Amino acid sequence: MHAKPRASLLHFIVTGGTMSDFRFSVLATSLILASGTAYSETASSSDAHTLGNIDVTASSVDEHDASMTTEGTERYGTAATDTATRMVLSPRETPQSVSVITRQQMDDFNLDSVAEVMQRTPGVTVKTQDTERQQLFARGFEITNFLYDGMPSTRIDTLGKQAALSDTFIYDRIEVLRGASGLLNGIGNPSATVNLVRKKPTRDFTGQVGAELNSWDGYRGEFDASGSLSRNGRVRGRFVSAYEQGESFLDHYENEKQVFYGVIEADLFDNTLLTVGMDYMDYDPMGSTWGGIPLFYSDGGLADLDRDLNPATDWSSWAQDSQTVFVNLEHQFENGWYSKFAYTNQQNNYHAQLASAGGGQLNRDGSGKTLWSGRFVEDKTQDTFDLYANGPFALFGRQHELVVGASYSDAERDYTGQSPVNFNNVIPNLLNWNGDIPKPAWAAPNTVEEQHTKQTSLYATARFKPTDRLAVIAGGQVVDWETDTQGVNWQGPLDEQYQESGEVVPYLGLVYDLTDHHSVYASYTSIFQPQTVRDTNNQILDPEEGNSYEAGLKSEFNEGRLSTTIAVFRINQDNLAESTGQPIAGGPPNSVAYQAVDGAETNGFELEAAGEILPDWQVQAGYTYRITEDPDGDELNTTSPEDMIRLSTQYRFRGDLNGLTIGTAVSWQNKTYAFVTRPGASADYKFVQESYTLVDLMARYQVTPALSVGANVSNLTDEKYYNNLGFYNGGYYGDARKYSLKMDYRF
Repeated sequence: MHAKPRASLLHFIVTGGTMSDFRFSVLATSLILASGTAYSETASSSDAHTLGNIDVTASSVDEHDASMTTEGTERYGTAATDTATRMVLSPRETPQSVSVITRQQMDDFNLDSVAEVMQRTPGVTVKTQDTERQQLFARGFEITNFLYDGMPSTRIDTLGKQAALSDTFIYDRIEVLRGASGLLNGIGNPSATVNLVRKKPTRDFTGQVGAELNSWDGYRGEFDASGSLSRNGRVRGRFVSAYEQGESFLDHYENEKQVFYGVIEADLFDNTLLTVGMDYMDYDPMGSTWGGIPLFYSDGGLADLDRDLNPATDWSSWAQDSQTVFVNLEHQFENGWYSKFAYTNQQNNYHAQLASAGGGQLNRDGSGKTLWSGRFVEDKTQDTFDLYANGPFALFGRQHELVVGASYSDAERDYTGQSPVNFNNVIPNLLNWNGDIPKPAWAAPNTVEEQHTKQTSLYATARFKPTDRLAVIAGGQVVDWETDTQGVNWQGPLDEQYQESGEVVPYLGLVYDLTDHHSVYASYTSIFQPQTVRDTNNQILDPEEGNSYEAGLKSEFNEGRLSTTIAVFRINQDNLAESTGQPIAGGPPNSVAYQAVDGAETNGFELEAAGEILPDWQVQAGYTYRITEDPDGDELNTTSPEDMIRLSTQYRFRGDLNGLTIGTAVSWQNKTYAFVTRPGASADYKFVQESYTLVDLMARYQVTPALSVGANVSNLTDEKYYNNLGFYNGGYYGDARKYSLKMDYRF
């Protein structure tokens, strides 16, 4: 494991110090953390301390981003996004469905992880495999494409799901582009692309200190400060830190998380901006599960176990850390063209020592279960380079827009797996177990893998304006992809190479303005995604291929402060991976084989509204319907709901109740099901999770222009439900009700 920075500027606030000392300590800490990073700031909900009244940057280059920044806007929507095309377009000008979770919405509902944000995002579901692995799904498919400040990251096979665990305090907003994203990633499935956009430094000095307590004996501290580091404001910095520790609704489970982020911006010239930054997260749990809990007793009866039952040992842990260093160089040309060079180095590591009740069968007296156990260590490093230019050009007497660029990524993954030695893996009684079994020694590694993956892409996009009302967006990527895996696994020596060269991923979008406030649109892109899952003969499936179509109506109301979308979509796929429920031939007992389905078709529609309905009333609401079927009409992806509703809303009182803000979030989805093995049954059993509704509440009061106090409750009705079904033939419960109190002071 890497060395972990333990310093925190929260201590400085408590012990006191002069303002000059304070500024110096922030800058020094930031430089140590990020080889040139500094200080941070967060938006305020008060009129006197809001980023809406602060110049976010001092460079003309950042006018490129100004319309997209959500800090200080107090809104649940954004005026523009570039996630779909790299062009800064309003939601109505973008020919795909885009949802933006703003800084305000994350603050209102204490959405402190990416997974928590996705649980509130229209059209997205989160499935929990175990305590540390959360899968994100959209339109029935797992989300595997992630951007960081618009920079793509190459997908590489890994057990960890660190993107879902990422802390959100360092982000200004999280954008979710639903559907295939051929223009940005080249490689990817038709689920969605998640763009995590970091906070930026401000010219004026400002900041925030926050503290939170919750009903699971948890607490969290936050610090964020930002401002100029030079008298003329040409160098600006920001530093962000968060620390949390606490337990869970699960017995003998606890977690500790530390987050640091620092960034410096420097105006090299009036139109040239250099940005250097770093973020780091350390995630250290105890009592980590590996898989879920049994659905049946050994006699075939439904188990319906207590929600707080933890099937893992008290020492079971899936510790993870991640670090990103990034450098951006941007230039705004006098002729309207904008260029950006970006480099990112990402390191993701985990050290897992796991033991959880995945084996045997559960008897009604609690006996019969045995522990799956293993030690797994993985280090992944990825370097990504991206260079593009964006600007206007004239053709046939009209102005159009063009983006051209190239990207390259190089990822390496080192993985080892070990089995226990002389381990007593029998659980006396799972029903009243406290996880107390001695930790075993570990044998020499039985699995050693070294994987090297490279991706190169050239891309171009043009937005033509044949008339004032019509926009045609056309472009695509040419992708080269290759991966090489060497080592030893359960079958012996491992030597595998796969590559795809010259794969063309086209994109076409049309937007027609019916009026100044309403537009119809349509878009098309192809699907290409190399796969890592294997069939029953231990052969990797061929790349998934297909086409994605979308059309709809987008509208703006309240002078653009409220956006709505009505969309229909269709996805056609070949080589779609479907679980067989059977182990891989010659593989370990808990391996799962897949089969390729040709001719799979997904159809659905979405409704969404985001922004300000009335003065002081914000909302983000969405309804999604989706169904996936094979050529015989049999339903696929049944653990994702066909219907779902997501609603988050907040209202700020004025007059006699001035300073009070209240809100609610509602998530509903219809039934899901999985075919699982039931003891004594001759065929697979259809296990159904009926539809359920989750309700969250929030209230905040602005005590002074700088100080606010708030209260939140999640899962108000304490709904008991399975968040995931069928993984390792078990289930995983969603979170129980939780209360929290929070105080924020902004300066």
